[in-house]
Amino acid sequence: MKKNILLIALIVLQIACQSENKQQTAKLETLENTIWVNAKYLATLEQTKSPLKAKPFADTVMINFDSNADTASIVWNFHEGSSYSIKKGVKIAFFDAYEVKPKPEFEAILSNGILKIGNSRFKKVDTTGFIEKKYWIGKYSTPNGNIELKYDGKISGVDSLATFYVWSDYITTQTDIDLIDLYANSNKSTTYGYKFVGNEIVFYEFIWSEEGLIGKAGKEIFRWKKCKD
Repeated sequence: MKKNILLIALIVLQIACQSENKQQTAKLETLENTIWVNAKYLATLEQTKSPLKAKPFADTVMINFDSNADTASIVWNFHEGSSYSIKKGVKIAFFDAYEVKPKPEFEAILSNGILKIGNSRFKKVDTTGFIEKKYWIGKYSTPNGNIELKYDGKISGVDSLATFYVWSDYITTQTDIDLIDLYANSNKSTTYGYKFVGNEIVFYEFIWSEEGLIGKAGKEIFRWKKCKD
């Protein structure tokens, strides 16, 4: 009998601890000063390292909450956006920031690290430059010497390169390959096509048939090899 009582007490204690842990986890979920990206976009990017292939999920791609989470901006296709006033309750209500309306434009739910709006799910990232941080930042050996790509978009190591810009917006541009702009110190830029192959990035000549609108990959130009940390 005593053994049964002890066993029941242990089970109750375990359940109580699990409940407390769940409550603590829920309390840790926050919107303040956070950035959320479409989960399908992130998953496709993880599989392909290609913003171009992730484009179908860039319609509503990113949500940024301010430090108090009472306002938020939503980004569409990496080139359009709008601001919303936020009211937090059981659901997170998004109201048009420029027009007073009695009902929210839409509502969201935050649960287990997922922000859900309708059928779309969003995961938290730690920077708006999440593409560059995950796939580009670091040191490389190149045909012109060793270089380093930094968080602020600058390139150090060779005099011929100053900054870089990885394309994420492909809505108005027709292309068969992902694009990057490399800037010289003169601020003149060249657009290249690129692909990730193992620990290398292969760069291709990019041929515009309409500048900024339509183009295709040409021949391979050079490769960068990622250096080990």
